[in-house]
Amino acid sequence: MRRLAVLLLFASVLRAAGDRVATIRALLIPMRKAPIADARGATPALTDVKHQLRDWIEAHLATLQWKDGRWTTNPTVLQEQLNHELSGAGLFCQDATCGQSELGYLDRVVLEMQAGFLVVRSSVGLQNCGTDDSAYIYEWAGNRWGRIWQSEQNNYKEKTYLPQRLVDVKISPTDWQAESDHTSHLIVTTGVFPWCSSVLYPVYYRVWQTKSTYATPLLLLDESEQADIGDPIHVRVNRNEVFIEFQVVADEAMRVPEFLHYVLANGKLRRTDPVALTPQDFVSYWLRRSWREASEWTAPTERAKLKAWRTRYKGSNSEFASPTHRCTRHPDLWQVASDSGAGSDSDLHYFLIRARPPFRFTMVAASDHPWPDCTVDDPAIDNAPDFFDR
Repeated sequence: MRRLAVLLLFASVLRAAGDRVATIRALLIPMRKAPIADARGATPALTDVKHQLRDWIEAHLATLQWKDGRWTTNPTVLQEQLNHELSGAGLFCQDATCGQSELGYLDRVVLEMQAGFLVVRSSVGLQNCGTDDSAYIYEWAGNRWGRIWQSEQNNYKEKTYLPQRLVDVKISPTDWQAESDHTSHLIVTTGVFPWCSSVLYPVYYRVWQTKSTYATPLLLLDESEQADIGDPIHVRVNRNEVFIEFQVVADEAMRVPEFLHYVLANGKLRRTDPVALTPQDFVSYWLRRSWREASEWTAPTERAKLKAWRTRYKGSNSEFASPTHRCTRHPDLWQVASDSGAGSDSDLHYFLIRARPPFRFTMVAASDHPWPDCTVDDPAIDNAPDFFDR
């Protein structure tokens, strides 16, 4: 009898979920004929769509149960069932029927298990290509799924609406040590600004912390940077650290890696080493960033001199003569030479870098002439390690 009651409950839940698909369709269909408008056609009506879609997905999560050491139904199977139902209702843009405007359509729902948590991603279409993605994280507790976090873009004013195509949503695993707060997690999202052409648009990265003492997850970091969104974006996260890497555009349209490492301390994220994985990438970072940032990775006794030198510097921040040279008098110093591409030694500029394991770099000196003891080729140090799970 108990099993029958559960089945009847699931059936009633799914019937209500089916009605919600009709509601979503009724909201979306009129949007397909909307004229081109600010905020790529997005209005508060999209929030209604996002929430109806979210609630519809949540109704189906009741069928995702932990049984005999596995999830039944398999999350991938449930994902495909959801997408099949949305497609059958005509809510996906098929082939080229919607042209460059996807407003009034949805994109595929994605379900992903991460360290016992369920990550759900959904998407609504926009004018002028692209989607506005939302994400939700659920925790299995008390034989049910409970939402512990969500990310939506619901401010549709032209200059403040920042739709994203989400690249990654990651949550740190639970720290099961007895003295740890088992509810404390870091959540990281990376996303890009969706557009029809070009790959030079902002990369967005945001970090939240969940904790039993927080009424809602606390947003710790909300940043963006112009980058090549066609290149991979990598993320790693644990309970106290976040690592992010993407490709930014430097001089001569060269792509160089931007490496971000944040550590959580006293409820705040602080950027720390490494800021680069090779001496050449470190020099590029030191030249690209503001002096306020670069000075933190500059030898304290040399800051005044190097600040003045940087002001005069007119060379490249992205092209370097290879290989980097190791210095013989001090085993922790290396010399990097920037290359203007003119082919003349007179166009080279030299940087003296202190490098200590694992990836701690400090700018020590800069000059228009090489240091006499920095002559040992060291090509291996120019090869960045495979830091992320690619």
